[in-house]
Amino acid sequence: VDVSGKGINVCRVLQRLKINACCLSQGGSNADELILLAQREGLNLKLIPSTGMLRTCTSIIETAVDGGCRVTELIEPSPTVEEPCVREISQAVQALLPTARALVIAGSMAPGFPVDYQAKLAALAHDAGVAVFLDLQGAPLRAAIAAQPALVKINLSEFVATFLSDRFKGGEHSGILAEPVIAPEIIEAVAEVSRQQTTTFVLTRGANSILIAQHGDVRIVPVTPLAANETLNPIGSGDAFLAGMVAKLIAAAPAANAGHFTMDALAHACAFATACAQSNARTARPGFLEDSFALDYRA
Repeated sequence: VDVSGKGINVCRVLQRLKINACCLSQGGSNADELILLAQREGLNLKLIPSTGMLRTCTSIIETAVDGGCRVTELIEPSPTVEEPCVREISQAVQALLPTARALVIAGSMAPGFPVDYQAKLAALAHDAGVAVFLDLQGAPLRAAIAAQPALVKINLSEFVATFLSDRFKGGEHSGILAEPVIAPEIIEAVAEVSRQQTTTFVLTRGANSILIAQHGDVRIVPVTPLAANETLNPIGSGDAFLAGMVAKLIAAAPAANAGHFTMDALAHACAFATACAQSNARTARPGFLEDSFALDYRA
């Protein structure tokens, strides 16, 4: 049993990489249980009081004799968050921004948060000169991107569903988006969207190559996939990837360069982030790196 979730997983991997990080989220009637789990592993988790019971999500891992596995997730709905909790989270974020290098906003919002809440947080950080990293999709991403985040990290199918749903169909595991070699028309469409946005997109494609898009330029970063018998549980690998990107681009860079990344720096960061994601996939627990993981983000 672990405390988990997108923001928690990112925070855990950053701390594992010896980077100071804090995860801020809504609490619940069972918050003490989560805080105890966090304390046992040294996770810097701050939960703002709320009344609903925080959900339990269950991962069922089935392993095959010949290697490989199948993972099934049972996900409970999120409880509703009250307005005082929302207000206190905003105040906590504002208090942390003066000493922060980056703000990561990841995942969907529980009921009770204003629809533009993540966009408002992104704007607060941008106005404070703090680099913003987004892992959102759909309307929340389209709203938050107005704050000119330093980087948007999502998978290609989420990007297409957010910006190109009228042009391409299929998902992460089926159709044209899942092809090992990405189609030229998709590359051009990604470039077109990136020309219209003041941000950098890093679009993962599972075990396939990664797309980096910035101001209309697109670079493809190759990925050497894990063998089937190496993968135990891919849940949390995207969060580990995002943590690796933050570590490489922010923690290892001069403060003056935060939020301004060259294509070479982004490609280099993708390689490190992929190593983090693959290390997570080799473990059963979401948002964890292997004990043997020893790569240094500063290298």
